[in-house]
Amino acid sequence: MSYGPSTRTVADVMRAVKRTFGDESGVQLEDADVFMWVNDAQDEIVRRNNVLKATSTSLSVIGQKDYSYPSDLILKVESIHYDGQRLENVSFAQAEESIIRNSNLQTPGTPEFWYEWAGQFSFLPIPDTALSITMYYTKKPARVSGVNDLLSVPDKYYQNVVSFVLQQAYEMDEDWQASQVKQQQFDLSLNDMGEEERTAQHMTYQTITVIES
Repeated sequence: MSYGPSTRTVADVMRAVKRTFGDESGVQLEDADVFMWVNDAQDEIVRRNNVLKATSTSLSVIGQKDYSYPSDLILKVESIHYDGQRLENVSFAQAEESIIRNSNLQTPGTPEFWYEWAGQFSFLPIPDTALSITMYYTKKPARVSGVNDLLSVPDKYYQNVVSFVLQQAYEMDEDWQASQVKQQQFDLSLNDMGEEERTAQHMTYQTITVIES
C-alpha cells in the first residue's frame, strides 16, 4: 500500500490536542512536551506498522566486502537484492561458521548472502563485479522540534498521533480514565491499519482458466 507525502504539521496536532484537552491557551500543555509526545507517537506507529518504506540503490565494488548503510536512519532492513536477486540474510555467527566450512567464500565471486556488523552490511562471497545493490527498508521518522515541522507518518495516521499525544496529556493530568480510553483508541486503530496493510500486501485475485473446446 502506497502513501502520499504528509501534509499535517505539529501545529495541526497541537490545535486538535489543546482543543480536546481544554487548554487552548497552552497553560498546562507546554510545546516541548507535545514535541516529545509527537516524536514518541511517530516512533511507535512506525515500529508497529512499518509505514515509512524506502529503497536505496548503489553499485558494488570489485573486491569490497563491507558497505555502509544509506544516510537514512534505518529501523529495519526488509531485504537486500544483488543484481536483481534477493540474498539470504544470516547472522554474524552464521557467516563465520560458513567461512570455516568453506574458505572460498572469502574469494571474489557472486554474493550468496549478507550479514550485519558494526553498522555495516557485508557480502559473501566478496563481489567480483560492479553490479546493483538494492536495499528495501523501513526508515525511522524525522524528529520534530518546531510547530511548522511536517509529520513523517502519512496523513492516514494523523489521528493516531493525536490520540497518542492526548493519552500522554491525560496521564500527566492524572485523568486515568481518559488516558486509558485514548490508549485503547490508539491501539485498536493502529492494529486495524496494520491488518489492512498486511491484507493489501498479501491480496490474491481469482484466476480464470480458459478451457479450449
